[in-house]
Amino acid sequence: MLKLYTLAMVIAINMLQAQEITLSKNEKKFQKDGTEYKLSAYKTEFANPIAKNYIREGRSHKSISTVLGFFGGLMIGAGLPNALSKQQYTYNYNNYQRTKVSKPGWAMVAGGGVLVATAIPLAYLGKKKIRKGVETENKFGTKSQTYYQFQTDGNTLGVTVNF
Repeated sequence: MLKLYTLAMVIAINMLQAQEITLSKNEKKFQKDGTEYKLSAYKTEFANPIAKNYIREGRSHKSISTVLGFFGGLMIGAGLPNALSKQQYTYNYNNYQRTKVSKPGWAMVAGGGVLVATAIPLAYLGKKKIRKGVETENKFGTKSQTYYQFQTDGNTLGVTVNF
């Protein structure tokens, strides 16, 4: 009975040492074999070319999304005070005419809103592709090289585990 428990424990330890890649919460780092890497290290750590392609596309989508979100927020922040400020007029005293000075405020706010609205789905798509790349790598990645050998010598039976 003790041999059976020992064999079950060895198999359980082997399953715990599987080489699975996990992403951090913010998806900027991943963990493989107990070591934490930045996401930019996927080129050297991942073996599957399909997974590498998913992660490359996801990172580019997230970068584009960050840039679009920044400039969209900048345009909204610059246009909103201009749009909400008091309307200015120019006066021509000789003809007693009053003309409005055009303000680009609401156009800048609308343009910034469009950029931000474009950035949000791109960020979501980037996260989705990065997750899919990690899942693909885990699914088809290199498996552990652990193997067992059963040895018998006369009256004894032994199990050898090689990692």
